Amino acid sequence: MLTSRRAIGLAIAGSLGCLTILLSGCQNSPGAAQASDPTRAPTHTPLPQILISPTPARPTLPPVTPTPTADTRLITTFAPDVNPLTGEQVSDPAVLQRRPLAIKVGNSNETGVRPQSGVSLADLVFEHETEGRISRWTAIFLTNTPARVGSNRSCRIIDADLPAMYKSLLACSGFHPGTRMFYIELTEFHTEHRVLSPDFGDGSPMFFRTDAPGWHNMFVDPAAIWEEADERGINQPQALGGMVFSTAPLEAGEPATQAIIPYRDDAEWRYNPTSTTCSSRAGCYLRWSGGVAHTDALNGQQLSAANVVIVYVNHVQDVRYREDVSPGSYSIQIQIWNDPSNPELPGGRALILRDGQVFEGKWSRPGRFAMLAFIDAAGDPIPLKPGITWVQLVRLDANVQIQP
Repeated sequence: MLTSRRAIGLAIAGSLGCLTILLSGCQNSPGAAQASDPTRAPTHTPLPQILISPTPARPTLPPVTPTPTADTRLITTFAPDVNPLTGEQVSDPAVLQRRPLAIKVGNSNETGVRPQSGVSLADLVFEHETEGRISRWTAIFLTNTPARVGSNRSCRIIDADLPAMYKSLLACSGFHPGTRMFYIELTEFHTEHRVLSPDFGDGSPMFFRTDAPGWHNMFVDPAAIWEEADERGINQPQALGGMVFSTAPLEAGEPATQAIIPYRDDAEWRYNPTSTTCSSRAGCYLRWSGGVAHTDALNGQQLSAANVVIVYVNHVQDVRYREDVSPGSYSIQIQIWNDPSNPELPGGRALILRDGQVFEGKWSRPGRFAMLAFIDAAGDPIPLKPGITWVQLVRLDANVQIQP
């Protein structure tokens, strides 16, 4: 497996270098239930011969209502048996001594895609738009080791940022040739062999096929991925500080028992105050897609989240990378970073849904290897509920519907 990777590296050795991710930030003005016009256009310093589509203008940013500073029993440091990605105690602390694993999962409404396998056991899931406005997931695992996860699909360039945040391995079914070069050029991935894919010579038992139809028959065996990472010497525990949790519900939020996230096929979350599938504490948002309960094929459990975090972020077509042969099917650059000219300023608007309430805030990611932080107008953290978190990456003008 390493031989094929090294061969790829030697073939392009003359052109390899550490690709600098060009950072910028953007914001959107607050509102109780849906997005308004963008409030800040990110700056983008292009590399030679790179074309980026126009970004929105910069209107004045109104103030954001701060989250109250009542006693919320903040959790910012974690005991050896507490997962820093969930704030929850684990039954086997040994699992926290491995590197997180990010797995790409398809979510189109084509036959054979749903229900997906293993995603209910992820600690974090990022959902984002791809070409054609179809959404795709990046599921991050540390606590659990499902028998299979999938169907496994190809990565997108957002998957260079997400593994950087969580110092994770990355498993996906492949890359378009142009996108593949993107990962090879990233020194952190190339030198450590942290991207695992059949395109890089990785096969069974890590990746295997079933009799599912079409493109949706490839799955990932997480146990085999971690075993391979052991052999490569890249399965060490990582410094994963940065997330903030509170065991007590927050105060003075707005009621939020339903949220509809606009992708090509809308994602819907409905609050169930008695469910414990997402957390050791009652109260979960349950997932619906196309008006149907969205379940996990492994266990029949409806997908759930203790926190649904809606992150408004600038999206632009990146014509350096093309995802397929269709006209205009360029990669979407999701600019999930702060403005590099002032990285301490928040990157943009965020809505945090937990315990049947929504809290207005901002997201921040001041550096490439920093996790997303969620803060109020005073710069204080908006803590998450311990448990599973789904992060919904949406465009600046997304019409997110939140119902009391």
